[in-house]
Amino acid sequence: MKKVLVTLLAIVTFATLYAQAPQGFNYQAVVRNAAGQLITNRNVGVRISIIQNSVSGNVIYQQEEVVTTNANGLFTLIVGDNSTDFANIDWAHGPYFIKSEVDLTGGRNYTLSTSQKILAVPYAHYANIARMAETISPDWSYNERDPYFRNWGYLYDSLRNAPTRLSQFINDLNLALSVSGDTLFVNGNYVVLPSNCRGTIEWDSVLHHPTHLSQFINDLNLTVSGDTLFVGGDTYVILPSNGATSVEWDSVRNHPTHLSEFINDLTFTVSGDTLFIGGNTFVILPSNGATTIEWDSVLNHPTSLSQFINDLNFTLSGDTLFLDENTYIILPAEQQGLNDVIAINNNAYGQIKNVFTPTDPYDAANKAYVDSALAAEVAALNARIDSLNNRLDSLNNTYENYFDSVNNRIYELEHPRIPGALPGIFSVSATTRINFSQGNLQYRPRIKTWRFSVNQYDVAGTANNNVYMQAYCSDWIDLFGYGTSGWDGGAGRFMPYETTTNNTEYTEDPNGNDLTEFYANADWGYYNPIINGGNQTALWRTLTSTEWTYLLTLRPNAAQLKGMATVENTPGYVLLPDNWTCPSGLTFVNSDSSYTSNVYNAANWALMEAAGAVFLPAAGQRTSSNTTNVGTVGNYWTTSHVNGTTGYTFHIAPNANAMRNNVTYSTGCSVRLVREY
Repeated sequence: MKKVLVTLLAIVTFATLYAQAPQGFNYQAVVRNAAGQLITNRNVGVRISIIQNSVSGNVIYQQEEVVTTNANGLFTLIVGDNSTDFANIDWAHGPYFIKSEVDLTGGRNYTLSTSQKILAVPYAHYANIARMAETISPDWSYNERDPYFRNWGYLYDSLRNAPTRLSQFINDLNLALSVSGDTLFVNGNYVVLPSNCRGTIEWDSVLHHPTHLSQFINDLNLTVSGDTLFVGGDTYVILPSNGATSVEWDSVRNHPTHLSEFINDLTFTVSGDTLFIGGNTFVILPSNGATTIEWDSVLNHPTSLSQFINDLNFTLSGDTLFLDENTYIILPAEQQGLNDVIAINNNAYGQIKNVFTPTDPYDAANKAYVDSALAAEVAALNARIDSLNNRLDSLNNTYENYFDSVNNRIYELEHPRIPGALPGIFSVSATTRINFSQGNLQYRPRIKTWRFSVNQYDVAGTANNNVYMQAYCSDWIDLFGYGTSGWDGGAGRFMPYETTTNNTEYTEDPNGNDLTEFYANADWGYYNPIINGGNQTALWRTLTSTEWTYLLTLRPNAAQLKGMATVENTPGYVLLPDNWTCPSGLTFVNSDSSYTSNVYNAANWALMEAAGAVFLPAAGQRTSSNTTNVGTVGNYWTTSHVNGTTGYTFHIAPNANAMRNNVTYSTGCSVRLVREY
């Protein structure tokens, strides 16, 4: 990376306001080029980095901006500008360095840089924080041992390395804590942990556990009166006396006499004549107590008929099932099995003979009925399948249309359409693809305005003779000397209307230069806004000689994607996009021999252009104020130089279409701009 002559003027620290100190500081610098010349009144891209410990240390803050230098080459910006990342810088852990990087074209290709140590500011902000701490309480002091205290969000979960197990708190809280099963003991007292705590414990092993039920009254909302435990309202259980595990039901006062009364009141289980109240506590029910019960609640109740036979004393006689003498069920009549029906030529009753060609009229009628019904079912099934297939096709079409729509939208977002760009996509290297502008570049000196020609086949012709009028020329011209974009980069002749034939005046140094990198502003499209091409700088550029060569000869199928043509009576050269498909009803011949190899009127060319075709008109060339060979030859500038007086062009002429490396800088040639895809 080149070193830039960036002169640091001042770094102004934070205003010393406690509650409202701005997060940032002013930064000013003067920008010069490698020759020491001031870079004035220009948009430049700037990247500021704050680096900790050394120039090559860790970048802890970075910002990028586009700023404008003044007449003295000075720019000003605010470093930080209330950024959260900037506010988190700990100025107490320096030293810190500030690094400035500059892109003289206003982009992010930083080719120039300088670094220096921050000596005194913005450390004032750190002192500001210290003074604020002093105002909180002059007498308050605290030996803070947590190195991450300043990052604590005042919630326990925000602490780093916070204990996650209770035993880790014992030394911190100086309490005699211990956990056994679901019980937490605190200095002799205890708390029963929630049921989802891991571990189990026997009740008798709990320290100081309650030994009387009354100690649980407040916890479980139970009340005890004598030997009766009340569970709210009129629901109660008589407790066994002296630890007994069973009690006779009839001795229970006001006991329910129907099992169903227990079902809704208490979650009991019944097995035989015993009512279980959890664990080993139960009550023996009286033999006449269970007067009603749901069948599904009977333990191990039978679920199939055969299980009832022995229980209910059923008897079977023929097709009749008797419960008693007058209670019976007629069972279904015996049916032929499927094997009997389909058996061929045996003596089974009702057997169908000759299944596929029955001789019995009844069998034939049955078969005809079955065949008809089966055919109807098959037809209905096929119709349903056809309907489902049609629906599936419709869904597939809907999905494909939606997918195409999404892809098109993604393409539009990734490649926003710039006004003036043609739709065709062309490869100019293995990794670079471009769109051409809608026509050749044109300039009107009197109003100092650039535009693309309205149609690809439009040329200014002899209007280029009027360039000698310089700033007073009111015509649109389209033939320009090398690097005449209007950028004063050191060349003696840099305006679009220059006509001198002194070739050495068109370059910034005796050896010449490419119109790229530091000299990119000499490129007509890069330096100038184009009124019908987005009207901003740096949207367009000129191809290099290498890119022209790749486009014409090295891209896949290159030989088939070019040829001479005449469009709306204008001779020229056609270039076809990478994915070319010729419009229906039209043809294209890849021939370099004659402008009449392909002939299109305006309507036909509109179809070709919509399919991505590009037309380069043979606009002639200019020497001084004399324009010649309009409609015969054409030269299209590249950004590549040969030496201090000549550059590369793409030359158009019958049987002579090729790259040329001997076109002098003063020659007025055509310019066709591109944008990267």
